[in-house]
Amino acid sequence: MRYIVLFVALSLQLLYWHDTHNIKPNLAIMPVLPTKKEMAAMAFGDNQLYYRTLGLKLQMAGDTWGRSTPLKDYDYPQLYKWFTLLDSLDERAHYIPSLAAYYFSRSQHIPDVKYVLDYLEERSFKDPERNWWWLSQSIYLANSVLGDKERAIKIAHKLREVHTEIPMWARQMEAFLREDLGQKDQAKEIICDVAKNFKDIPEKEVDFMIYFLEQRLKVVKSKHKNKDISEICAE
Repeated sequence: MRYIVLFVALSLQLLYWHDTHNIKPNLAIMPVLPTKKEMAAMAFGDNQLYYRTLGLKLQMAGDTWGRSTPLKDYDYPQLYKWFTLLDSLDERAHYIPSLAAYYFSRSQHIPDVKYVLDYLEERSFKDPERNWWWLSQSIYLANSVLGDKERAIKIAHKLREVHTEIPMWARQMEAFLREDLGQKDQAKEIICDVAKNFKDIPEKEVDFMIYFLEQRLKVVKSKHKNKDISEICAE
């Protein structure tokens, strides 16, 4: 009798497996966006821990339970909301802008990148001194990925005017963009403005600025043996 019971149980198990083995759970790519009240409750007073917990969840979204999700399948308007929401927990940390700029901006669907750019630009404009690096990444996304040179110039102008110490190449990005557009006179004005308003520029940087004016822009009429950039800019 027991063998009959075992046979029936095994048969039912095989029948159940046959009908259900192709059924998979309907897992969403991205976690549900919590409200600010829900975040305040779930953080239990430790915003930093919860910020990193949610950031890691967002980073791993779509790639759990044996899945591998291409970036083009993500909901980028929803991602934008995630970025801004997580910034409300810590607006100084660089974890989320790094995730946005270096990972989610690589979407195979180029229009998605606009949402990453919107986030990085809005965050950076609130505190450009602290976020100058994300301004430079925004310029790259606007110019090289989305092909929006006018928007890239607007961001580059903001970057040029930050009041903290940044590399010379960052202050000159607007000039490079205007060079691409054939706006040589405006590019020269930017280079000369940087040379005039910032002290202790390294000699190699000055040499590049002179090279840029003479060889790339070709806006210098005469040769200057002493390599005095103020003299060149006065032309």
